[in-house]
Amino acid sequence: MSNSTSFISSDKKKEILKTIDILSFFHESTLERLAQESKEISLKPETVIFNEGDEGSAMYIVLDGEILIYQGDKLLTNMLPGTFFGEMSLIESRPRTAGARALVPSVLLEISETQFQEYFATQPKALMAIMKTLSARSRKISTGLASSTASKNDPAQNVIPSLDEHYREVLVFQPKTFQFIKANSLACVDTGFTPDEIMQKTFIELAPTLDPQKLSRICDSLINKIRPMVSFETTFQRKDESTYPAECKLQLVEPKDSLSEILVWVQDITERKQMENTIRQMAYYDSLTGLPNRNLLNDRLAVALANATRNNEKVAILFLDLDHFKTINDSLGHEAGDQLLQQVSLRIKEILRKQDTIARMGGDEFIILIPGLTDTDHTAKLAEKILDAVTPVFKIGDNELYVGCSIGISIFPDDGMEIKTLLKNSDLAMYRAKEKGRNTFQLYTPAMNFKAMERLAVEKNLRKALDRNEFELYYQPKINLKSGQIAGMEALIRWDSPELGLVMPNQFIPIAEETRLIIQLGHWVLLTACRQTIQWQDAGLPPTPVSVNLSVVQFTHPNLVSEIGQVLKQTKIPPYQLELEITESVLMQDTTLAVSILKKLSALGIKISIDDFGTGFSSLNYLKNLPMDYLKIDQTFIKDFNLRTNSAITKAIVTLAQSMDMKTIAEGVETEEQRKFLNELNCDEAQGYLFSKPIPKDEMGELLKTGKKF
Repeated sequence: MSNSTSFISSDKKKEILKTIDILSFFHESTLERLAQESKEISLKPETVIFNEGDEGSAMYIVLDGEILIYQGDKLLTNMLPGTFFGEMSLIESRPRTAGARALVPSVLLEISETQFQEYFATQPKALMAIMKTLSARSRKISTGLASSTASKNDPAQNVIPSLDEHYREVLVFQPKTFQFIKANSLACVDTGFTPDEIMQKTFIELAPTLDPQKLSRICDSLINKIRPMVSFETTFQRKDESTYPAECKLQLVEPKDSLSEILVWVQDITERKQMENTIRQMAYYDSLTGLPNRNLLNDRLAVALANATRNNEKVAILFLDLDHFKTINDSLGHEAGDQLLQQVSLRIKEILRKQDTIARMGGDEFIILIPGLTDTDHTAKLAEKILDAVTPVFKIGDNELYVGCSIGISIFPDDGMEIKTLLKNSDLAMYRAKEKGRNTFQLYTPAMNFKAMERLAVEKNLRKALDRNEFELYYQPKINLKSGQIAGMEALIRWDSPELGLVMPNQFIPIAEETRLIIQLGHWVLLTACRQTIQWQDAGLPPTPVSVNLSVVQFTHPNLVSEIGQVLKQTKIPPYQLELEITESVLMQDTTLAVSILKKLSALGIKISIDDFGTGFSSLNYLKNLPMDYLKIDQTFIKDFNLRTNSAITKAIVTLAQSMDMKTIAEGVETEEQRKFLNELNCDEAQGYLFSKPIPKDEMGELLKTGKKF
């Protein structure tokens, strides 16, 4: 196989991925990340991708061309653009069951085992879509093999004139007695019986779990033409009394005399059932510890809360986090960390009741569900038992490890009525336990320092939010006050956390700055805003400048200028359509550095604006030397513009900007009176709820499309 860095454009690649069933559940940004992270492979005709029996460590998505799947000299099926193959080696960890080669020049996207675990193994919907596709593919392949075999080796195949192409095993029985009266030899392969032996038996004898009354009702519905065909699953019994799952399709054979006959197509669905079980295991159980994962935990939580409500009981949720696990992982490696997690889960399972659940949430976090409580005393005692169970030494290879854990507890209905609230409160309580010195437990109480707990929860979830695609950009139009037309837009980040709900920027941005996560987050905002702007332009919408806020941490980062240059190159946005907003406080921290950075950014062709102007202590001496394009008037001056001081400051800012060949933008405009005041001052632009609140990208796109005047 030959590789290249790029064969298909990013947009086309994403469009192909969006058409694939197993990827239809993913957010567009996730597809984009998958496309970027996955290796693209170019193939010449007849290039072998893998052979039957090879160890599989990847699956493939066809982006262009055609791939043949074969066993020996038999061609099983072909894969066209928008299809995938090779996934069974990742699902079941077994060698390839068939080979694959390119028929024509082709391009594939290779999904590694690590990527499969990240993108698919934790997505039940995607896994079930894989199962559905594999089931249909398996049926198609087995049908083709059976048909070719039968035509060569089985003259009796023609005894029954009409065969469903999807089913290899065909029988005919009488609806009154269920006695078989016809059978081809293919129908006998899986049962172990000969055709003559089968015709000595009834349907019920071959399918002993089938209810005779139910079968009679099915037959009556076919005879009376109420239903043209009936399909169901049952269990068939072989001659050696072993059993296998089977799918049956029943159809009426038009009688030549007064006696009706029922045709039944039978298919052994053992592989499909095994596949379903494998996928169900991946969807609902943690692959490392075998414990229930978040999906199954949520199901059990819902049942537990419903039962507790009905029976007037309580439910306890224990959020457990190992102490200093990261240190062990970093010093001894992930393999040692994985073994430790496995041993911890076994110790805790041993002290739980049968009806309790321990689930792994990821990393070193576990949730323990205790349903059916009449009081909460049991919960505290259980927490102490867990602490005692985790305290003794763990032997990992040649190492003896001592770890503790911190446990937070929330109780239904005392600490919340919904799953989300209960999990959040147990998480907060767990962080409180860590604050108290670790290796202890803490019951959630409303009297806790909510702000401190909230901050800890925000920080904890913020670290995962980008990877889980929880952020979204909203856009607020900037209006030209003279023409009323949209002159630009400001990109504003929004975070809807599954655990915390909607988190406002003023809650998470300061934390992102403190933890320096703002570097990664800021890059995402910049890249997403520029990319979206170009997408609108490519769709025929008028070119519209977009502004992005820079924090002090971003502004002083040594790679800022080169990073922005890369974004300009990557998205192909004209530099003059990007505006960077910087607050006065950023400029005042190190004026020499600020001047140097701003000049480099200006040299790229980017527009610069000072945000919240008038609230800081800007020195006009250095302000005149800065390559600024806009001054943004802070909304505090606009809100109470009737106050003499505010109106004077606003007028002074506009005059200052005009004297320095800069434009002014007023923030927070909410009334026509404010608009009139700004017009009289010859302020250039404004934004605020009078025109539009920040809106999602789809609404912003529609607004640009209509060309609305305000």
